[in-house]
Amino acid sequence: MSFSDWKKVNISETILSSNTGLDAIKRAPIVEYDSGIKCLRIQDISQQKEFKEWGFCSVEDRNYSKFQLKKGDIIVARTGATIGVNKLIQKDLKSVYNNGLIRIKVNQDIIDYNYLYYNMQSKRYKGHIQAICGGTSTQPNMKMNDLLYFKINLPPLEEQKVIADILSTLDEKIEVNNQINKNLEEMAQAIFKQWFVKFEFPNEKGEPYKSSGGEMVESELGMIPKGWEIARLDEIANITMGQSPKGSTYNEIGEGVVFYQGRTDFSNRFPNRRLYTTEPKRMANAGDILMSVRAPVGDINIANEECCIGRGLCSLSSKYNKNSYLLYTMLELKEKFNVFNGEGTVFGSINQKDLKGIKIIKPTAEMIRKFDDTISCLDKQYLVLDKESRNLKSIRDTLLPKLMSGEIRVPFDSKDEVS
Repeated sequence: MSFSDWKKVNISETILSSNTGLDAIKRAPIVEYDSGIKCLRIQDISQQKEFKEWGFCSVEDRNYSKFQLKKGDIIVARTGATIGVNKLIQKDLKSVYNNGLIRIKVNQDIIDYNYLYYNMQSKRYKGHIQAICGGTSTQPNMKMNDLLYFKINLPPLEEQKVIADILSTLDEKIEVNNQINKNLEEMAQAIFKQWFVKFEFPNEKGEPYKSSGGEMVESELGMIPKGWEIARLDEIANITMGQSPKGSTYNEIGEGVVFYQGRTDFSNRFPNRRLYTTEPKRMANAGDILMSVRAPVGDINIANEECCIGRGLCSLSSKYNKNSYLLYTMLELKEKFNVFNGEGTVFGSINQKDLKGIKIIKPTAEMIRKFDDTISCLDKQYLVLDKESRNLKSIRDTLLPKLMSGEIRVPFDSKDEVS
C-alpha cells in the first residue's frame, strides 16, 4: 500500500469530544479519607505516579458519571510547567480528573487511541505545544482548540494499530523493567527498616540484634542500640543547596549541562531531562541524592549524571563509602519533612541550616558500610535495568518519527505490499 493512502489531519478531525475536568476546589476537592473515588491531577501525570498514589476526592454522582476516566482516554496537562504532558488511560478507573487537564476521546472508527497517543509523544508535538503556550512566564497555559490543531499523518486504521503495537511492545518491556526495579527498591527498603528501624540487623552471630537480647540504650529519639548515637544530618552527608543558573541561559534543545529545576523534573528514581544551561552554578555529581527543598520538601531522586541543580533542589552525598544508607535514610525521613510543607504563605521550603540540623539515628560506621555492601548488588541490578530501559526508550524515540512519517513502513495485512 502506498503512502498516498495516508491523510494529513488535525487531531480535531479524529475525536468524539474534548473537555477540561472538574474544579479542584468546589467540584472535586481532594480529601484525606478513602472516598472510593480518586482524582487525577497534573502532578500525578508529570511525576508518573501510580493509581494508588493519586488523591481521593469528593465528587457528586452526576459529575462522576460524566468525568470518570475510561479506557482509551488521553489526558493532557493544559497549564503549568509541564504543559502538554499526557497520559493514556489503559482501563476504566474509579477516578475523575481536575480542570488543569484536558480529556480527549477519539473516534475509534477513524483512529486508534494508541496511535494518537504516540503521535503526542513526538518532538513535533512538543514543538507544537511550545508554539501555542500563552499566559505569563510563571504560569503558562494553552487553549484546548489550539491543542486540537496539531496535525498528524493518518494511515489506514489497521496500519495505525500495527505501528502502535511496535511502539507499545517497547514500552511494555520498559514497564516490566520498572516493575522489577520497584521490587528491588522495596526489598532494599525492607532491609533498611529491619536493620535501622526495628534494630534487627545481624549481630556477630548472624542473629537479629534486638530480639536476640542486644543491648539498647536511651536517646532523645528513643531506645537505640548500644554504640549508636544521635547526630545531625550533615554528620553523615555532604549537602549542597541548589542555585538557579545565571540569567536565563537554560533551554530545551540540549545545549550545555543538564539542569534540574526542582521536583517537577523527578520521576520514579532518576530525574527526567527537560532543561539545560550553559552557565551552571551549583553542580551535583552522578550518584548524588537529589532532594526537593520547596513545594514540597522531601521528594527524592538520584542524579544519574553530572548536573546543575536549581533553587528547588539540594544534593547529598555520603561521608562514607557509598550512598545506599544515606538514600534510604532520606526516604525514611520524608514524613519528618512534612512540618516544613505546612509553613509559609505560598509553599513549603527548608533552608540549609534546618536541613543540616535534622536529627537522625547514626549507626556505627561499620554498620553503615555493611548495609551499603549488602544493598549495592540490588542497586547495581536496578541501574542495569534502568540503563536497558533508557536504551529502549532511545530506540522507541528514534523509531517513532520514522513510523509516523511513513519513512519506515510496516506490514499490516499479508496481502499488501510494503514500500
